Amino acid sequence: MGLDDDDLLALLAKDIDKHYERLVSMYWHQLYSFVLRRRGSPQDAEDIVQDAFVRAYLALSRYSAERVRSLKVRPWLYKITWNIYCNYSNTAKSSPTLPLDTSEDGPFLEQEDSENEQPEHIFERLERRGELEAMVNSLPERYRDIVSLYYFAELTHQEVAEILNQPVGTIKVYVHRGIRLLRKALAIQTNEVL
Repeated sequence: MGLDDDDLLALLAKDIDKHYERLVSMYWHQLYSFVLRRRGSPQDAEDIVQDAFVRAYLALSRYSAERVRSLKVRPWLYKITWNIYCNYSNTAKSSPTLPLDTSEDGPFLEQEDSENEQPEHIFERLERRGELEAMVNSLPERYRDIVSLYYFAELTHQEVAEILNQPVGTIKVYVHRGIRLLRKALAIQTNEVL
């Protein structure tokens, strides 16, 4: 039986120690992939996400049950992770960002007989995602993180604005401009191939 965020928060409000592992298992991979795309280092990504979950646990243990139940857990966890990532990036030597295939729906999950789930189709889809991630990583920094949070982490404009402490209007403009830059880069790339 799968839990949604509200069910999980209700359980955490009752007994954080008993149910915290469920929160970690629900969000570890998403947050790890998010950081790994930026850092390019699996060890750094693991350290950052682990620190984020420690801080989240400490915060939840101090919150009242009512406050825990009212959390928007997904953007809250992304904000904690983002802040730790920024602090880590400011204090640690920056390693080069490499496009990595860290899709959340990897090819080793449940295989079906449909044509879209054949290995060659999965490989093509993952390859396209990797190319798209590489193109997003080539954007200017002010667009890169916003476009990545919006499209790869699938957060709303409002959630991205809260994570980055920016106005929603700025987020919308940067998403639009970032996508426009990606389209131009794709058009140039397509013309070079032809």
